Amino acid sequence: MSKMASNSIPLSGQRVQFSWWPAIAAGLLLIQAALSAVLPENPRLTAYNSIIYCLVLMLATVVAARNAVQSSQSIRLFWALLTAGFGLWTINPLSWVCCVLLLGQGYPDSTTSAPPLFLHIVLLIAAIAARPHLRTTSARPYRTTLNLLTLLCFWVFLYAFLLLPFLRAPLGIFELRFEALYFAENLCLIAAIGALAYRTHAPWNTLYRHLLGASALYALASLAANLVFARRGVLPGVLDLPYTAAGCWFVWAALKGWKLEPELAQTVQLEVGDERYASIPAALALGSVPLIGILELFRTGEPQGTRVARLLIVLIFFVVLAAVASIQNHLVNSSLASDVGLAQYFLRLALQAGKAAVWETDLRTGRHNWFGDLPALFGIAADTISGTSEDFYRYVHPDDRKQVAEAIDGARLRFKPFAAEFRIVRRDAEVRTVSVTGKFYYAPDRTPIRMVGLAVDITDRKRTEEALRESEKRFQLVANAAPVMIWMAGPDKLCHYFNEPWLAFTGRTIEAELGNGWAQGVHPEDLDQCLGLYTTAFDRRESFEMEYRLRRHDGEYRWILDLGVPRFNPDGSFAGYIGSCYDVTERKRAEEVISTVSRRLIEAHEEERTWLARELHDDINQRIAMLGVTLERAKQDIAASPRRRSPRIEEASEQLAQLGSDINALSHRLHSSKLEYLGLSAAAEGFCREFSERQKVKIDFQSDSVPRHMPQEVSLCLFRVLQEALQNAAKHSGSNHFHVSLTGSSSEIQLTVQDSGIGFDPDEAMNGRGLGLTSMKERLKLVNGELSVDSQLQRGTLVRASAPLVPSAKSAHAAG
Repeated sequence: MSKMASNSIPLSGQRVQFSWWPAIAAGLLLIQAALSAVLPENPRLTAYNSIIYCLVLMLATVVAARNAVQSSQSIRLFWALLTAGFGLWTINPLSWVCCVLLLGQGYPDSTTSAPPLFLHIVLLIAAIAARPHLRTTSARPYRTTLNLLTLLCFWVFLYAFLLLPFLRAPLGIFELRFEALYFAENLCLIAAIGALAYRTHAPWNTLYRHLLGASALYALASLAANLVFARRGVLPGVLDLPYTAAGCWFVWAALKGWKLEPELAQTVQLEVGDERYASIPAALALGSVPLIGILELFRTGEPQGTRVARLLIVLIFFVVLAAVASIQNHLVNSSLASDVGLAQYFLRLALQAGKAAVWETDLRTGRHNWFGDLPALFGIAADTISGTSEDFYRYVHPDDRKQVAEAIDGARLRFKPFAAEFRIVRRDAEVRTVSVTGKFYYAPDRTPIRMVGLAVDITDRKRTEEALRESEKRFQLVANAAPVMIWMAGPDKLCHYFNEPWLAFTGRTIEAELGNGWAQGVHPEDLDQCLGLYTTAFDRRESFEMEYRLRRHDGEYRWILDLGVPRFNPDGSFAGYIGSCYDVTERKRAEEVISTVSRRLIEAHEEERTWLARELHDDINQRIAMLGVTLERAKQDIAASPRRRSPRIEEASEQLAQLGSDINALSHRLHSSKLEYLGLSAAAEGFCREFSERQKVKIDFQSDSVPRHMPQEVSLCLFRVLQEALQNAAKHSGSNHFHVSLTGSSSEIQLTVQDSGIGFDPDEAMNGRGLGLTSMKERLKLVNGELSVDSQLQRGTLVRASAPLVPSAKSAHAAG
């Protein structure tokens, strides 16, 4: 028994729920139990219980009919047969109600109530035999329909053969024979449902298990009730409870199908087995009818009328079943012929699309049969030809006939399939290349009797392969003649090609360079950076450019400029990389020479400035000072005689003082003595103060942890950068307020010059004609320092310079 009655009508797109059905089913069973306990055992008690029983079966019929209407394909047939079965089943309790309560009679006659009861199990078996969880590959449903009709006729035949002759037998004989047949029928139903429940998956196995439980409960209840009724002539009310419970369980199964309707439709599987197996039960039923008739002829001790009736039933149903089988055989043959024609049509299309042909050879007669795209292969107008082995070899190119014969004979002797590629000469003299595969079939004594195979025209493929080989040869010729080293790598980042200039440069074999072998020649100091850049660009599918040192065949490491670009196949898939390499050692050396010349030029410039500053300070400035002293004394002498005082002397004294101040400032600009004797911090602070007074601007100077003693070239470089940066800021920024900061650490000195002026484009300034930023950058390069300029229009400029406290050996002096 089970449950399910909906507590609401489901809307479209909502999942139905039937949570109230268990309570309703339990209530119906309690009512039956109460009636059985209160009323005496008589036909009226059975009739009252049959009312509830009938209502339950009607509900099962309605729900199954609803499922049939909403379903499709084999699922609809399944629910339709269940609807018919439940409907026939309803006739049995309805007959009890009519006979006892409406007509006032006793129990209904079993000979009239038995046929619908028997047939409803047949319909349930037919529903299960429809196998709704499978969808056959054939578009024709006649086979399933005819099989079901055959099974239905067989069960009707059994009923007529075993029961009809005993309609007028003494009381109890018909009932006992019916119960035996009816129980056997129920066992067949249970076995069929059990097989499906075991072989299927969710959600179908859930539905089949509910049907299995309800059928088993009903079979046991029917067996017990019929046996008791046959012996006592009275049906106890308590035996009605299992009937109603089984009916409630069938209702639950139908409601379960309603609830799982979307899942059931989505999980219908394609039947991949041989459909002929589905006809085996029908064939067994057809064969058993005449067998039963033959056995009946040899039976004795049976009334003559019964024997005649049975033989007549056998004859009638044999004719019916034979007619059904004949119709089915005709339809199967028609379907088979149609399917064979359709398969040949599809095969012809496939062979034409692939420029192929199939062939068969009868080795006993030597006859060859070819079918397929023969116009493309042999230049023959027909698509089917027959001939001898000599006819076949006539199309094979004379130079390839021996090869073909040896391949066929070798495969025959080794009992293995054979394959060969050879040329054929068409009737129009065009030469085509074919690929042939085939196998032999042998007699029990291992004598070859048949050979079948497939021939495919591969001329276009061969031409494409030949064109590809030619292209590869041309590429190798160009690559080997190019004055550069060329390499190629696949999608796995491993190199699979190096041209001859590469191999000549490294002095290694191609086998040694393949994969990652080329990396053995990279300088150890450059290897990590080289592989890292290569891997990063490879993963991003980006072009790359890198320089590294590669060992030449004589052991010398040479600077290589490596340029790599990704390659892609015609379909857009990544194919790897191709790269070219140039020996740029001489260029690197030229750059080093130019850098050395620039450094020496700047050093000479600085020496010249130092000499000029010394001359101005020690000579000219001293003389001007003496002149000032002389004029001051003259002023004092004149002061003693006021009448002799002249304003020109005082004016000359002021001019000379101003001249001395300007010359002193020029001296500091050319070479700061404070930088040499007091250190960078004091020299920078003094310059900022003098610059502020001379240019009438405000400079905020800050110094932190700057050592007094540091390499002369570092302090001089930063001092010149400060001079250049402030002069540029005062000239171009439009601001009159600047911030200068000097910060020292254990490893470097950092200088920043910042203004809040109009700003500029650093890239444009570097590419312009001015030398300010270029001069600062070149100075810092000499001491391994760095220069960065951060500037935006209308947002000011920040110049940051940093230099290590331990300069490299090549920067002996930083020039100004």
